[in-house]
Amino acid sequence: MQVKTEQTVLIIGGGGAACRAAIEAADAGARVIMLLKGKLGASGATAYKVAEMAGFNVADGQVDPDDTPEEHYKDIMTAAHGMADPKLARLVAEEAPLALKTLEDWGVRFERDGDNYLEFLSCFASRPRTHVIKGHGEPIIQVLIPQLKKRNITVYEECLVTNLFIQDGECIGAGFIDQGGEYKAIAAGAVILATGGAGQLFARNLNPLDICGDGYTLGYEAGAELINMEFMQAGIGIIHPVVNILNGWVWSAHPLLTNKYGEQFLSNYLPEGIKAEEVMDTHSHHFPFSSSDISRYIEVAIQTEIAEGRGTDQGGVNLDFTLLNDDYLKALPPDSAFCKMWNITREYLLSRGVDVLREPVQIACFGHAINGGLRINEQGQTSVPGLYAAGEVAGGPHGADRLGGNMMVTCQVFGARAGRSAAMVALGKKTAEIPASLIGREKARLQERIGRSVDVSGLKKKLQTSAQNRLLVRRSEAGLEQFMNTIAEVRDEIFSAPTAPYLSRDVWELLSLLCAGEIMACAALARRESRGSHFRTDFPERDDVRFGSPSVITRGTGKPELSVLQFK
Repeated sequence: MQVKTEQTVLIIGGGGAACRAAIEAADAGARVIMLLKGKLGASGATAYKVAEMAGFNVADGQVDPDDTPEEHYKDIMTAAHGMADPKLARLVAEEAPLALKTLEDWGVRFERDGDNYLEFLSCFASRPRTHVIKGHGEPIIQVLIPQLKKRNITVYEECLVTNLFIQDGECIGAGFIDQGGEYKAIAAGAVILATGGAGQLFARNLNPLDICGDGYTLGYEAGAELINMEFMQAGIGIIHPVVNILNGWVWSAHPLLTNKYGEQFLSNYLPEGIKAEEVMDTHSHHFPFSSSDISRYIEVAIQTEIAEGRGTDQGGVNLDFTLLNDDYLKALPPDSAFCKMWNITREYLLSRGVDVLREPVQIACFGHAINGGLRINEQGQTSVPGLYAAGEVAGGPHGADRLGGNMMVTCQVFGARAGRSAAMVALGKKTAEIPASLIGREKARLQERIGRSVDVSGLKKKLQTSAQNRLLVRRSEAGLEQFMNTIAEVRDEIFSAPTAPYLSRDVWELLSLLCAGEIMACAALARRESRGSHFRTDFPERDDVRFGSPSVITRGTGKPELSVLQFK
């Protein structure tokens, strides 16, 4: 593999942000190499179908003539509850129309409602601007791949990146394990991390198996700053007979929610004067869990019922839509999100053998996406020179809550920006090599860490169970400390395991999940309040006086170090 920069941009990842970054970097004149964990077209979260559709926010004013990018920006900032970088949020809103046009020109089909786009009011938004792509994010990947091939971009598949090389404070390349298990190095004038989030940290998650916090770990170990890592987006999904996101708008139908004993339990968790129907109506405005309104009682109730042994044999609770009928559906406002989206959802579930009007489904809380990540500037650059980030691994464009339909847009906007900026940096550099001594030192360190014979499956299950119960939805000082103890125990078991003559990818991924989990838990422990997706049962109220600013985490001596950021 290459050990000289030769004006190369190295992109780590294969999802929507990675592919868009590669295209833009190539168009800017740089040589582009992509390192993928899996296969092109199936690597990363964008192509992972966990829902019948993807949302793509663009304020085009077609449904609401008063909607503008400025209104989109205001909605992002309102949902962020003070935690998003205003400059980055504004770029998402202003550049969303171009992102949609580019994808449409390349072949993505956005659903239509007559002459206009089909748009609905999505999570935490004040106006309907969420455009619909059937098939979730897969259509985006399918149009990006031909664009990659047109540009002769080099793609290496089934490669696990294990480290970034830092020399004189600057990122100069990466080390990785190739398909054959051999450790190699590749140099670059600039590196872009587009590796997604850390969904596999949770026992129930809506992510593919390769989403293990790689980018957070790589950036953190390289000295980069991470922001807003306590804001973990959780949501309710179907667990049986299929696995699928449960879109928020379905709650407006007031479905029946029961535990394994057939008991309706939601009312048991509500303060006096609040009715279950009110809570469901509030939750119909957003899919993700949020502590910011009374909808939170649904996830809290579900998590508690399951944790206390009243869940089903599959580990969920029952959700019953069978009482719905045609008269009920006809009585709903025709411009409601339910009416716009119900047929798409029902047809999709029918195609998977599930008729929700004839049989109940089982649901539970899932880990979905992290709203924070490596702190970036307007060009997608992290705090480490030469290192960029885009997509879910990047932090700053979102805050405590995130608009539904904003992640796909953000991947395209900052994928493009990071690609262009990284190319300019790479093109301005002279050819340089990664010193052999640096490669040898990293390989020896890696052999010591992951060259071990470990029961990865058992340890991963232990970690995921703890994260599911203590880091998802309901957080407390005692629970978070227990989770941190689990992290320490799993690490001890790894490093006390017998050595092996090979480098284990599975051990590296487990260590990456431990690193991401520790960062998230440290941020959650420090934020002794509830705000957006972060809910502390021991501090259930928001506290703007002490916690009105975002938290930034960097690698300290032996543990993460936390500071407070003031946006300029």
